[in-house]
Amino acid sequence: MIRNIKGNVKGTMGPGMKRPVKHRAVAGLLFATASVFCAAPALAHPDMAVTARVLFDIRAGRLTGIAQLLAFDATTSARLLSRVDTDRDGALDPQVAQALANEITTSLEARGFFTEIHLAGRPVALAAPIATDARLEGGHLVLSMAFAIPGTATLQDGARLELMLRDRDLTLAFRFASDQPLIVRGDQGHCTTAIAPKPDAAYFGGLVTPDVAVLICR
Repeated sequence: MIRNIKGNVKGTMGPGMKRPVKHRAVAGLLFATASVFCAAPALAHPDMAVTARVLFDIRAGRLTGIAQLLAFDATTSARLLSRVDTDRDGALDPQVAQALANEITTSLEARGFFTEIHLAGRPVALAAPIATDARLEGGHLVLSMAFAIPGTATLQDGARLELMLRDRDLTLAFRFASDQPLIVRGDQGHCTTAIAPKPDAAYFGGLVTPDVAVLICR
């Protein structure tokens, strides 16, 4: 699924960097990631900005998977890269990239991936991703996560799915990409998507109104 979502959004985030990083220890990644994701929640502004794209995978009228593509802001990306790029060549080799993806995913999982999903009014929880990937594109660290959706998440007869990304402590500020924020695969033209503000989900003392991704299938 991750490979396919990359293909769908190819070229929308800038060219990837190609040169491999020389061999380096990976043991420091846990500390590096933890330091980035543990900023004080009392701050009145976000410490990190994350731009998101979401792919919905539909088969026979049922939601079977979701993939998220999260691009971190340039400052956060440089901070994470500086902890692992010991030769300062500005690239990630596959071993370090996967270790970094695993560590960031673990940090996000502890907070439910900051993802709130409701289908026909019922919550849908995300389990651990079935695949992860990290890469650099145009100076931004891009994390890909693919999730399987088990059970009977049926998308028919006008069923409405809402997906919202929010960090109630406002350490991370999420927004949907302006280009191809939502991708639907396998719907055979029966589904529509939209991004809309959700005032009734305002948080951080009511100062922040999140956007919600809406998927409706008929």
